[in-house]
Amino acid sequence: MKYVIKNKIFSIGGGSTVKDEAGNDLFYVKGKLLTFTKKKYIRTLGKDVLYSVRNKFFFFLLPKVYLMDATGKKILMIKKKSFFSFRQNFEIIMMDEGTGHNYSIQGDYIGRHYDILDNGVPVAHVRRNFNLIKDSFWLETDLTDNAAFYIAFVIALDNYYDNVANQET
Repeated sequence: MKYVIKNKIFSIGGGSTVKDEAGNDLFYVKGKLLTFTKKKYIRTLGKDVLYSVRNKFFFFLLPKVYLMDATGKKILMIKKKSFFSFRQNFEIIMMDEGTGHNYSIQGDYIGRHYDILDNGVPVAHVRRNFNLIKDSFWLETDLTDNAAFYIAFVIALDNYYDNVANQET
């Protein structure tokens, strides 16, 4: 199934919509106003929080992003492997190693296409679309039970790059 994640042009706190390929609303992402960590909540249409994403406030050289479950428990952390690397090599650290999942990214985030892998097996493909006003993402996965998690994963990577872009300006 394909999911379309579109960042809203005018949004207090940075929100997004998540629709299926037919244009039906599935989830929405609500950003928190007045936060230094760019915290965002992935919610059902009934406004129940499924996941949250936030940047680490203090870091040395390499930004970090946390993906948390509905209770606020950290599930994973995403960071770049090396400050000096020009490639988009990310280290994805599972906070609870007993889950049996080992996520990684293959492809080039900046180059617009990448796969999310679980234990080396592709579970989702992401295509990033740019235009002059806002960016959007296509997420394709056969694992519809985990779609909200993969959407949160994409939002976490977008948060990471938004944080990097804000530091450079």
